[in-house]
Amino acid sequence: MMNGATENGTLFFVHRGHLQPYLIASILQARSSNPRTPVVLLSDQPLESIPSEIVTVITLATLSEFSAKAQNFEKVFRFEGTNSFEYELMNFQRWFYVQEFCDVHSISVPLMVLDSDAYLYLSLDTVTETVQTDMTVVDKVGPQFTYFRSPEALTRFTGFLLESFLNPEGYELLRGFVRESGDTGVPHVSDMAAFGAYAQLNKLEDLGNPNRRDFVFCENIGSPQGLATNFLGKKIISRRGRRHFTTREGRAIVAGGVHLQGGNKDLWPYFVDSSVKQSLQKHSPRDYAKALRVARQKAFRIGLLKIAARSRKLFTREWATSA
Repeated sequence: MMNGATENGTLFFVHRGHLQPYLIASILQARSSNPRTPVVLLSDQPLESIPSEIVTVITLATLSEFSAKAQNFEKVFRFEGTNSFEYELMNFQRWFYVQEFCDVHSISVPLMVLDSDAYLYLSLDTVTETVQTDMTVVDKVGPQFTYFRSPEALTRFTGFLLESFLNPEGYELLRGFVRESGDTGVPHVSDMAAFGAYAQLNKLEDLGNPNRRDFVFCENIGSPQGLATNFLGKKIISRRGRRHFTTREGRAIVAGGVHLQGGNKDLWPYFVDSSVKQSLQKHSPRDYAKALRVARQKAFRIGLLKIAARSRKLFTREWATSA
C-alpha cells in the first residue's frame, strides 16, 4: 500500500544495510519539501528496525521482492574500478529495483530517485513543471537527484544499461566516454559513466548546470560547480524562506537540493529543515545529539584547514615577493 499516494509523483530511496542517521534525515527532508508526495524506501532491513520517525511517512518495500530485473542485470555486469564489487553493482541495480516496483504497482506518475545522502529542497511538482526532457542528470554525470517524467523513461534507461553490458559496442561506448570526458570523478566504467553517455546520446537536461535560471541541484557540496563557496562547500543563503546558491557573478539561484558526498555526510544537520531536526530530536534524542556534535567537530576541523591553507598561501606569496 502506497502511503499518501497522489498523482503528482513518487520519490524513491534505494539502500542496503543499516539506516544511518544521515539517511533518515534525507528521507525526512524529502518529506518536508514534498508533504503530499509518496516516499518509497527500497531496503533490505526488516520493518521492526525502521526508526519510528520515518516508518509512518514512507512506503517500505523489501529489495528481495523486487529483485528479478536486478538479478538479470547482475548476470551481464562487468566490474571495473577500485571500489567493491557489491558497491559498483548496486549503483547499477538500484534503477532496476525501482523499475520493478513501478511495474508491480502500476505507477504512471513522474519519479525522482535520490541518493541516500541527497537532501531535497524543491517539490517534485516544481521539477515536473520546469524540466523539458524525460530524464535528467546532475552536472553531466551525476545520479544524485534523478528525475524521470514517467516509469517508461526509467525503462528506456535500464534498457540502455542492459544493452551497454550485453553488447561489446555498448560497453565500448561507456569506456569511450570515460576516456574522452576528462572527469577525474569518472575514472572507469561506472554508473556515472553510463549517465554521462546516456545524457549525451539523448541530450538530457542538466539539473546541475550553474547557468540555469530556475534552480540548480548540487552534485557534491564540496565541489564549486560554477557556484560561490564558503568553508562548508557551496555557499547557501536563505531568501523568502527558500535556500539559494550564489553564482560566481553574484546571482542568487534557487537550490534544488544538496549532495553530501563521502565524509561530508557528517554535516547533514547544517543542511536540513528545522522540522527534520525537531523530529529527530523528539524520536532519537541521543542519536541527534551525537550527530550534531560530530557535525560541529567536522565543521570546526574544516574551518581550521581552510585557515591553514590561506595562511600558507599568504606566506608563500609574501616570501616570493621578498625574494
